[in-house]
Amino acid sequence: MSGTTSDDCGCCGAAPVDSALTNRSGLSALAYRSGTQVTVLRRMLARLATVLPTLTTRDPEDPSVALLDAWATVADVVTFYQERIVNEGFLRTATERRSVLELARAIGYELRPGVAATTDLVFTVDAAPGAPTSAVVPERTKVLSVPGQGQRSQTFETSGALPALVELNEVGLPLRQPQGVRAGQKSLYLAGVTTGLRPGDAVLVVREVADAPVADRCREFRVLRAVDPQPSARPDQPSTTLVSWDEPLDEAPAGQATTVVHAFRLRASIFGQNAADWRSMPTIIRRRYALPGRQGDFVTWPRFGLPGANEPAVIDLDAAYPAVAPGSWLVLTQPGQAPAVYTVEDAELAAGADFGITARTTRVELDRVDGLAAFDRRQAVVHTQTEPLGLAEEPLPELVPAGKAVEVDGQPPLIERATVLVRGTTKADLPVVRRATVSEGPGVETTFAPALPELRRESVRILGNVVPATHGETVEDEVLGSGDGTATYQTFVLRKPDLTHVSAATTNGVASTLEVRVDGVLWAEVPSLFLAGPHDQVYVVRIDDESRATVLFGDGVRGSRLPTGQENVRARYRSGIGPDGDVAADALTLLPQRPLGIASVTNPLPAAGGLAPEGLDDARANAPLTVLTLDRVVSVRDHEDFARAFIGIGKARAVALRVRTSLLVHLTVATADGSAVDATTVGNLRDAITGFGGDADRLRIDSVDLQPFRVAAALLTDPARVRSDVEAAVEAAVRAAFGADRRSFGQPVSAAEVVTSIQSVPGVVAVVLTALHLAHEAPTVHEVLLARDAHFYPCPGARDRVCPAQLLLLDAAEIELEEMSP
Repeated sequence: MSGTTSDDCGCCGAAPVDSALTNRSGLSALAYRSGTQVTVLRRMLARLATVLPTLTTRDPEDPSVALLDAWATVADVVTFYQERIVNEGFLRTATERRSVLELARAIGYELRPGVAATTDLVFTVDAAPGAPTSAVVPERTKVLSVPGQGQRSQTFETSGALPALVELNEVGLPLRQPQGVRAGQKSLYLAGVTTGLRPGDAVLVVREVADAPVADRCREFRVLRAVDPQPSARPDQPSTTLVSWDEPLDEAPAGQATTVVHAFRLRASIFGQNAADWRSMPTIIRRRYALPGRQGDFVTWPRFGLPGANEPAVIDLDAAYPAVAPGSWLVLTQPGQAPAVYTVEDAELAAGADFGITARTTRVELDRVDGLAAFDRRQAVVHTQTEPLGLAEEPLPELVPAGKAVEVDGQPPLIERATVLVRGTTKADLPVVRRATVSEGPGVETTFAPALPELRRESVRILGNVVPATHGETVEDEVLGSGDGTATYQTFVLRKPDLTHVSAATTNGVASTLEVRVDGVLWAEVPSLFLAGPHDQVYVVRIDDESRATVLFGDGVRGSRLPTGQENVRARYRSGIGPDGDVAADALTLLPQRPLGIASVTNPLPAAGGLAPEGLDDARANAPLTVLTLDRVVSVRDHEDFARAFIGIGKARAVALRVRTSLLVHLTVATADGSAVDATTVGNLRDAITGFGGDADRLRIDSVDLQPFRVAAALLTDPARVRSDVEAAVEAAVRAAFGADRRSFGQPVSAAEVVTSIQSVPGVVAVVLTALHLAHEAPTVHEVLLARDAHFYPCPGARDRVCPAQLLLLDAAEIELEEMSP
C-alpha cells in the first residue's frame, strides 16, 4: 500500500506534511502516521514563526506553546489509531482476531476450528470357555486413555458399531505347510520329537501313487547323517524332527504320490555270517559237507550263497527276532552294492544248524528272490523291523516377503475391504504396526492394501476387530433455549467448549459433530446465512477465542426464524478437540461401560490428526487460497492450492507426470512440521478433490518422503563470549534456517547454506563443516544434499510406481559442535 498525506492545521499553526508515506508490498505492518507527538509539535512550532512572527517564545510553560503541545498529543493519539485502523483493514497486517475473522469471512473463509484426533480401536472378545463367540460394540462406545505424567485422561468414542468375533481377536499366519517330497531333497520333517532315531540309523522313503502297480513304487533307502529334534515354541504348533542324509532323492513317480517314511529298528546279519573259513577246515569236515558228486571243488561252504533264481526267497537271520512281522520292509546292504528292498511275506522263529554252527534264527520269506544272490552272506547287513513315521508339515520361510499375499491361519472370516491392524517385527526385530484394508479375502490367500512390509512370519498377528474412533465425548440432548418467532438472529451458546470437528471430505477438510433440532426437526448447518432463503431451516456456528461455540439462526429473510416454543431448541454434539487427543499407542484401555462379551480394548497405533484451532498467521496464509480454486479443482496448481487449504495439510506439492499416453497428477502432502499426513486425512483429501472436479483415475496422493540430515561443525568462538551460549545460539540458528517452515519439497541443502547460517551467529569467529549427510548415511561432508521432486521409480517385473517428493529437514539429534584450535 502507498499513500501521501498533507496536513494544514490552520487553527493549530501546524506546518503541512511535506513527505510521502510509501509502503512496499509484502510488509507485515503499514506505516500510516503523519508523525508522532514530537514531530508534530516541531512542525507546529516551525509554522508558528511564519503565522505569528511576533510570538517568539518557545518556552514550554508559555500558554500558547503549551496549547500546541496539547494538540500535538491529540494528533499523536489520532494518527496512532488511524494507522491501527488502516492495518486492520488488510489481511496481511491485521493483528486483531476479529479483523482477520471478518476479512477472511468476506471472501468466504472461516477460521478453522481445529480437528479431533482419530485412531483405530481393537476390541478383544472374551475367549473363556462357554463365553459367547461374538459381541456387538455399539456406536459411540466411550474409551478413556490412561494419562501420563502431567496429562489428563482423554475420551474417545467409536465412530460406528462393531460386530466382533472371537476368531478375529488375533489371526496369525501359518508357520508350516504340507510337506512336498521332491527330487534332489536331502531332508524331511517327521512328526514329533520321540522318533527314536539317531545319526547312522536307516530309513526307507516309500513314494507311491494310488492304484498304481507295485513296480511303480519309489523305495529309497537312506542312512541318516543328522537328526534334529525341534520342540514347538507355541502350543498351537506341533513338534517335529528334521532328519537329513547325503544322497538326494530320485524323481518321484508321476501323479499325486503319497510318501511314507519307515524307520528300521533292527540291524541284523544272515545266519552263517560268522562261520569259520572253509579253507581252514580239515578235510574230514569238508567231506562231510560235500554234496553228492562233488568231493573237493568247493572254495567255501556248500549252500553258503544266498538263494538265486528258481529258489525260494527265504533267508535265515542270525538270531531270534520275534518283532519281525509279515508286511514289514527288509533291506539288504553291503559295501559296493546297491541296497535291495524287499517285503517280508512271512517270518517265523527257527533253529539253524549248518556251516559248523547252530543257533536260534528267524526264517524270513521275502516277496521275491531277485537280487539276493548278489549279496555275500558274510558282508550283507539286514535292515528290518520297520516302523512307519508320520510326516510333519514343513516350516514356511521365516520372513514374509513385502507386498506378497499371505495365507492366514485357519482361514478366519476376514471380510473384503474390512480394516485390520497388522502387528509384527521386522528382520531387525523392530516392532511394526500397520493399518491395512483386506483387498482380497477370504480365499486361499489374502492380500492387503497398502502392501505389508517384510515381517517375521511367527510375529505377525492380524487384529480383525477394528473400529475407528475419534476424540471427544458426546453431549446428549442439551437444551439450548426457547425459540421466539418475533426475534431475529437468535443466538445460543453451547455449554461445553471445544466443539468436536472431525476430518471430512469437505472444502476445508472438517465437519462439525453438532446436531441442532427444533421441535424435534433436524436443522442444517451452513457456512453463511447470506444465500439462505426465508424458509430455510439453517443455522451457522461461530467459535470465539475461548473455544465456545455460538449457534446463530436467521431473521426470516436470510434463514428461517425460530418457531416460538418452550425449550424447543436442543442439541447433540461432542466436546473434545486438538492435539491433546494425540495419545500414545496402547493408551486407550479403559471402558467406562464394558459391552457384553468384550474382554479388553486398546489402540495399537497412536492417535493422530488432532489440530488446535487455526491461528492468525495460518489464516492469513490460507484464506487467499479459497479464491484461487473457488471450490473447483481443474489445473495442477488447483490441486496444490486446494490441498494447502485443507485442514491437516501444511505443505503440498503437485506435479504432472506422464504415464504412457496420459497425465497423472501426483500430490505430495505433509503436515506443517514436515511429517507424514495420517491416512484418514489423505483419504478425505482425495475424496474432496474428486468431489470438486478432480479426476480420481489420474490422481495419486502420497505423504512426504522425509529425508532427515545431520550437521556437525568445528567452531572458533570469540573468547570474550561464553562458548556454551554461542553453541546454543548456533543450534537455534541452524534449526531455524532448516526448519519445516523454511524448506520446501525438492529443495536441496548446500554446505554453503549451513556455514552461512552458523557464521551469522554473533560470537562465531570461524567455522569448518565436519559433517553434512543424510541421517542413515555414514558421517561425511557433502557439498550439496539433493532432494527429488515426485518421480517414477522403475520396479523390475512390475508396473512403474511413483515416489513422492522429498523434503530435507534437520534431524532431531543434537548438532555436534566441537572446538577449533586458533
